Order: sequence, then structure tokens, then C-alpha cells
Amino acid sequence: EAWRKANKELDELKRQKATLPVRDKTSLVFLALQLFVVARIGFRAVSRVLAVFAPRLGLAKTPCTQTIINWVTRLSISRMAGDRSPDHTGASLLAGGFILLLDASIGLGKGKILTVLALDARHHLRNQGAPSLQQVICVAVAVNDTWTGETIADLLRAVIARIGKPVAYLKDGGTDLGKAVRLLSEQGSTSVSIDDISHFVANLLKHEFQNHAMFDVFLRACGAVSRRLKQTILACLAPPKVSTKARFMNLHRLVKWAALLLKQSPRGRAAKGSLLQKLRD
Repeated sequence: EAWRKANKELDELKRQKATLPVRDKTSLVFLALQLFVVARIGFRAVSRVLAVFAPRLGLAKTPCTQTIINWVTRLSISRMAGDRSPDHTGASLLAGGFILLLDASIGLGKGKILTVLALDARHHLRNQGAPSLQQVICVAVAVNDTWTGETIADLLRAVIARIGKPVAYLKDGGTDLGKAVRLLSEQGSTSVSIDDISHFVANLLKHEFQNHAMFDVFLRACGAVSRRLKQTILACLAPPKVSTKARFMNLHRLVKWAALLLKQSPRGRAAKGSLLQKLRD
């Protein structure tokens, strides 16, 4: 009887495995990359999600975070090594006039990645919403230990020689990007220079609040609350993580969180041992 049950269970497992979506490594890599590129969750999150669904997917072992990073890196290298000529990157978009989006804030080891994206200059005439990843074209990616106005200008000249001159540059308030655009203008490649609104507003907030007497007090309070709430039953109420370098671009998240948290503590006594008492503590 025991052997009969064992054989029956084994047959059931084989039947289930035959219908599982992940039957080989290729399928597993594809699923992991879909979670990263399409679902847009982080490396650790991809590994954890696969671990949760491992029994349903028939996975004896799920890839670790470093393995996910390696797969994404290989995908990135493959895409960067591909043909980036206008015929392959959307000749119709470039022919109608385009804006180059510049960013040099992403780190790769000790180097910095400079990314240049092209966006249809008529995007807002044709679309209701803001541009998405599907509506921009990556026309250049380069890595340097440091980027200066001169080295950025050299890269942009190579891009312009390949795809033509943009109608405008969209960038953050960095002096190196600003200098690069200025050098190109002085050499006859004049285009409109636009500071993106998120960085512009962040600089306004920094000018207004950086030296305010209560600003550091507020940040220290947020940090103290975070330490007390994490790894507790109230961890869902912990403040959002805000990067120090991009603090003023995300300051509104902390302010909204603080306002909502204060609303969770109405006036009056809290019952002993209640969640409200724990929150107040």
C-alpha cells in the first residue's frame, strides 16, 4: 500500500512538472529578467519572489541576489553591444526632431555611467501622459571614472555625428552637463537647454529649507522613528527610505508620511497594550 501511494505521488509530481512554466534554465532566466525589467522590482525582491513561488514553478533552488545581478548585467551588455544605428533605434522618431535626455548619476563600481536617451520632440502633442521607457531610445552609454564638461561634449559630438542634432537637451542642474551643452553651442551646435523640473524644484526646496532650524530636527526624528519601528509589528508604518544625495527630490515623501503618521495618534488615552500605545511609545 505504501509503495502504491509513493508511486501515485511520484506520478502526480511528474504530471505537475510537465505543466510548469519553468522547466529549464532559459525559462528561469527569462522569468527573472521579466520581473526586473517589466515588473520593475529590485534584485533582492526578484530572488525573494522566485523563492516564494518555487514550489509552484518546480524550482529545487532559486537564484540568489548576485545571480540576478549577473543576469541583468549580461542583458545590459548584450543590449549595449547591439546595433544602435538610427535604422535600428527608430528612424521615424529621430527624423521628426528629438530631445536628448542626459544623465550621469548612475554608478558602476568606481566609475559613473553617462546615458543619453532620445525622446520624440512631439511626444506631448501625440500622448496624454509623461514619457515612459517604451517611448525613449537609448542612443549612447559610456563609463568613465569621472565626467567633465569636455568629455561629455566629446560623447555628444559623436552622437550628433551619427543621428543628427537634437532640438533640445534635457538635463539636471549639474555643472558638468551644463558646461557640455554650452561648449557645443559655442562650437556652432546650438540647441535649447532645458533643466528638468524635478531637479529644479529640488534646488528650490534645498535653498529654502536646508538651513532652516527645524530641518535637521525633522530628519533626526524620522531616523529615530525608523529605527524604533523596523523589525516590529508596526514596521509597515516606518518612514520611506530617502537617498541622501536625492533628499530634496523625495522630501515630499517624508513630509506626507509624517503627516499621515501623526493622524494615527488621535487625542485621548490609549488602551494598555494596544497598537496605539505601542505606536506612541
